[in-house]
Amino acid sequence: MDLGKIGFGTYTLTDINAAELAINTALLNGYKLIDTASYYNNEDIIGKITKNINKENFLITTKIWPSDLAYDDALRSFENSYKKLNEKIDILLIHWPHPEKFLEGYKALERIKEQGLVKEIGVANFEIRHLEKIKNKCNIKPFLNQIEAHPKFAQNELNNYLKKEEILFQSWSPIARNIYSDNKIISDIAKSHNVSSSQIILAWHIARGYHPIPKSATPKHIIENIMSEKIILSSEELLRLNSLDNGDRTGMHPELFPYDKF
Repeated sequence: MDLGKIGFGTYTLTDINAAELAINTALLNGYKLIDTASYYNNEDIIGKITKNINKENFLITTKIWPSDLAYDDALRSFENSYKKLNEKIDILLIHWPHPEKFLEGYKALERIKEQGLVKEIGVANFEIRHLEKIKNKCNIKPFLNQIEAHPKFAQNELNNYLKKEEILFQSWSPIARNIYSDNKIISDIAKSHNVSSSQIILAWHIARGYHPIPKSATPKHIIENIMSEKIILSSEELLRLNSLDNGDRTGMHPELFPYDKF
């Protein structure tokens, strides 16, 4: 299954006109994967936009929210998403590792895959200890783990684990909400390649074997993002970019996620 090197994220993309322009731009310019989630409240919009597009030409990922990880709830959540997305879900993920429910939820995902309703199943925001529990208690290895990553939060230990277990590393918030806008290392490398800083960051993901899913509603940026696939960083440039890693997370830590509120 070919995900492409860069996928298209849709978080906050809830206006149908903006979403239609963005998704059509993405698919016309070579993106192979559209990423959504039940929490994003745009599955129905994506379903409408992609209804008349050849289903073989792209993949859709969606995710089940922590509140729906009891076994029957997970099955119902999938059914709702499946209808909204016109019976096309290629990759189904657990969105966050609810400490009391994620194993039960993952077993529901296994059933869905065994029924042939999705091509692959996986997880998002899982740490090594969560993945070890799945390894010991479940039957189907996650296809991928979708996690926050960028040069200041490279996730080296988790990356090494995923490589060893042959689980794909998919990175959300790969440009980290523009926290690199004034970073001299990145801007200097960008100038030498005559590209944007965002493109250099995406090229860093690709060089490390990550699969970033940047989100944009702007056609110019959508096209620029996928053009990052063509940027080849030197070993010296990669060393300079890797030196930025300081554990600077911009999103929620899985251990601190407010599961009790959902």
